[in-house]
Amino acid sequence: MDLIKLFKDSYHIMAKDLLSLRRNKMSLAALFIMPVAFLVMFGFIFPSGGTQTNMPVGMVNLDGGQGSTEFISQLNALNSNNSYLKIQNFTSTDAAKTQINQGKLYGTFIIPPGFSYNMSHGQSANVIMYVDNSNPQMATQMESVTSNTITMMNGQQAVYNVVNMSETTGQTVNPQAVVFPYTPNIATTIPGQNNYFNFLAPGLMIMIVMMTVMTGIPEAISKEKEIGTFDGMLSAPINQISIILGKTAALCVRGFGQCILILVLAVLFFGVTIQGSILLAFFMLLLGIFSFVGIGIVAVSMSEDQASGTMIVNLLMFPMMFLAGIFYPLQQMPWFMQDISKVIPLTYAADAMRKIMLLNAGLGDVITQVLILIAFGVVTMAIAVPLFRRSMTR
Repeated sequence: MDLIKLFKDSYHIMAKDLLSLRRNKMSLAALFIMPVAFLVMFGFIFPSGGTQTNMPVGMVNLDGGQGSTEFISQLNALNSNNSYLKIQNFTSTDAAKTQINQGKLYGTFIIPPGFSYNMSHGQSANVIMYVDNSNPQMATQMESVTSNTITMMNGQQAVYNVVNMSETTGQTVNPQAVVFPYTPNIATTIPGQNNYFNFLAPGLMIMIVMMTVMTGIPEAISKEKEIGTFDGMLSAPINQISIILGKTAALCVRGFGQCILILVLAVLFFGVTIQGSILLAFFMLLLGIFSFVGIGIVAVSMSEDQASGTMIVNLLMFPMMFLAGIFYPLQQMPWFMQDISKVIPLTYAADAMRKIMLLNAGLGDVITQVLILIAFGVVTMAIAVPLFRRSMTR
């Protein structure tokens, strides 16, 4: 009977909080605007594997021979197919570098004197690519495009040389097999082209739930303490556990609504492919909530007002957002950050969500993450509940 009353009281507290949310039109609007903004903003700002097109670069031909002219012609022909580069001609290296310093060019090709001579005498013909590395991301992209373009041009030139050689010797030779003896055939775990939104959406769903729970608890409890309504709940014949359960349940409803919105938008408009069980994914969301809620309660219990509680939560939450592999793979982080990520529950929740949604992983495939989240939740709740009860008597 006590258990029934516990859950009944929790339900009434949850209903009260959801009713307050429904009456607050601005908060209700922000509830749906925030996940959309996160999905669109981070999905398009962070790298998606694509390469920027029409990157402005210079071309300085200090050779002026036939070989350099053929090189430029071949480069323009290749670039016309993908439009990665927007090439501008300059008569001197200094003029091109000035444009780079002014931010008008990302880099410049420099064909040194003697280029054509080396080409005609069987020597390596060097091409200098002067890159502005004040922007490391753009510099890396420029280096990648330049390297791939030169590799393609080398392949075309090698095929041409093999064809001429075979005509001279009279032997039938497949130039492609000579120049490119190895042919890669790449298969992917997820059908279709690489899509950064596939990586982002599962982690963003669990992050939104974390933010909703961890920031909502200080607002839900500390705010009511400040305006005096919390004293009414404490004086009522309600178990303090019912207060925690009810307010957490209300936050869960909000978080799940945001997650469903992210999932629908990601599938309909951003090409996210769901391979696994949605029910198992929502189970992981619940498990994530269980692991996060204790942290929020501890923050509330240690703070005197809503502002300090929110500050403590933000201090814990924002490092978790960027160290848990939500926006960038953990493998791209320095080793010490990877070690820190291993003690963050969001890391395991996001990893399990991706495996379930994208790789069709079953419960057995993510059992390690499940056990870690359960253990983290049990430990934090074991600390949070006594702290919460003690804070109620202050």
